[in-house]
Amino acid sequence: MKGMDRRSEDAGSLADSIKAKLESLSPLSNKCCIYKVPNKLRRLNPDAYSPRVMSIGPFHHGKEELQAMEEHKYRYLQSFLTRTSFSLEQLVGVARTWEAKARSCYAEDVELNSDEFVKMLVVDGSFLVEFFLRFRNRRLVSENDRIYGKPWMVYDVYRDMVLIENQLPFFVVKSLFDILSSDYQQGTDSVIQKIHHFFRCFLRNIDDANLKPEPDHLVDVLRSLYLPEVPMEVEETTTFKVFNAPEATELLNAGVKLKPAETSSCLLDLKFADGVLEIPTISINDFTEPIYRNIIVFEQCHCSDKIFTEYIRLLSFFIGSPVGADILIRSEIFVNDLGIAEDVSKLFNSMCQEVVYGEELHFQSLSENLHAYCNTPRNRWKAVLRRDYFQNPWSVASVLAAVLLLILTFIQAICSILAL
Repeated sequence: MKGMDRRSEDAGSLADSIKAKLESLSPLSNKCCIYKVPNKLRRLNPDAYSPRVMSIGPFHHGKEELQAMEEHKYRYLQSFLTRTSFSLEQLVGVARTWEAKARSCYAEDVELNSDEFVKMLVVDGSFLVEFFLRFRNRRLVSENDRIYGKPWMVYDVYRDMVLIENQLPFFVVKSLFDILSSDYQQGTDSVIQKIHHFFRCFLRNIDDANLKPEPDHLVDVLRSLYLPEVPMEVEETTTFKVFNAPEATELLNAGVKLKPAETSSCLLDLKFADGVLEIPTISINDFTEPIYRNIIVFEQCHCSDKIFTEYIRLLSFFIGSPVGADILIRSEIFVNDLGIAEDVSKLFNSMCQEVVYGEELHFQSLSENLHAYCNTPRNRWKAVLRRDYFQNPWSVASVLAAVLLLILTFIQAICSILAL
């Protein structure tokens, strides 16, 4: 009996402990949009998700290796205040009203206390607004600016501000921009347009018309710029289904002509018709991996439509080997500033590891059309004929000579038959 009583007391104590934990759980927010990178993706390349010079938001706040930028952020805050009618006390008071909403945007618990969190919103948010202001209006850049005065710093800041773990909720940035005096708001040039102008100077083939008016954060802005203005046709599936596509070598062997799209302003706007596959030009450089990987993480954690992830997978099929990557480079579809073709192939194939895809497949029809074209024997025969016998003028001349000789031999045979 004593043993049973002891077990009952232990069970009651354990139940009380669990109840206390249940009661301490904070409610989940439907505004959550800023995430830490899942470990299965981070381990593939930790550097692609980690800031190098500055922290934005709470996840990397206070890290020792990022402290050198903190003084520059405070100098930008000092300049920002001169462009408003707000005192620092008033600005802090307004920022306190944003705290609860801003905290709800983060998927992980933020360990900063109230004062630290509000200070982070003020310093980091005003830095971003001032940074975009100076990029748009270089007259605001002083001679001793430690960021715009050193071009490499601008590139490092640009790289760090597109990391999913290095984000502020967009409403904070917009609210800070809205308190600027009218002279600095430049009429109808909104903060989202300033951000778009900044990204456009670093990227190509982004859709100007598909500017999201109320994005979640800068990664969401960047993703929206890559998406087509007109939604792509999709194939819905309730079962697990992943498309695949032929490699570039197989496409060439089937006679498919690869060429860069001349008129498309959207990176995802691939077209295949009459044996010609048009792919918008892609610049491959040191920024490609962190940008693409962080957009993919945002889609994996937040978006039901994983169109950008599917696009990267499609490219990975085309360049499944270094030979395939070299074909796209020689076709001027890839502008390669990264290294050798093998580096490009490894990059895109590694970005497709450990990811999941949505129920809507955007490139399924394109993939099926390419497979159908490659599996048609007539197309392969025509490709072999062009490659082996019509590759250069001498080959053409030899083919014509052989045909002429065959015709003359046939005529001679006919004449001999008639003579008999």
